[in-house]
Amino acid sequence: MRLFLAVSLDPSVRAALAGAVEELRAARAPIRWVKPENLHLTLKFLGETSGEKVPSLTVAMEEVARNVWPFDLSVLGAGVFPATSRPRVVWADVREPTGTLLRLFELIEEATGSIGWKRERRGFSPHITLGRVKGNINMRQLAGRIDALRGRRWGDQGVGRVTLYRSHPGSGGVRYEVVRDFTFRHG
Repeated sequence: MRLFLAVSLDPSVRAALAGAVEELRAARAPIRWVKPENLHLTLKFLGETSGEKVPSLTVAMEEVARNVWPFDLSVLGAGVFPATSRPRVVWADVREPTGTLLRLFELIEEATGSIGWKRERRGFSPHITLGRVKGNINMRQLAGRIDALRGRRWGDQGVGRVTLYRSHPGSGGVRYEVVRDFTFRHG
């Protein structure tokens, strides 16, 4: 099964990001947009995983969750990876000024690394993928639309858990199934 760990987005943030996607669609660039219900903040892509590894992953993630307090984050603006001159991913920025999100990422990397997953080499750049670029038509229009959204705030939300998702690819697009939530410690 294809698994990943992520922060789920509040419905209000997803709705605001869906509006941003509609504004970006007007550029008429060849982009496969993420469905609003699939928008999330990926913390760790685990990939194809045998069911036998899920129990050890569950134990590791329960330990991670016990060591993290709930926190708030903000979603704002828009940008592209790797560069405006050759975009491959359109994203919204995620900000969390206390460092808790980065600490959560590091704890997940340590926990999953200890049970056999490779560590992320690129470091952590928190973002929400809005779409994947599939060609190079209308890139100037896309860049203009992204510039227009740079200062926009899509919402703020609390984060009190990490979710383990299973990805189901299909002819109608990808569908995500919640496998398990790992709730952070409280008082």
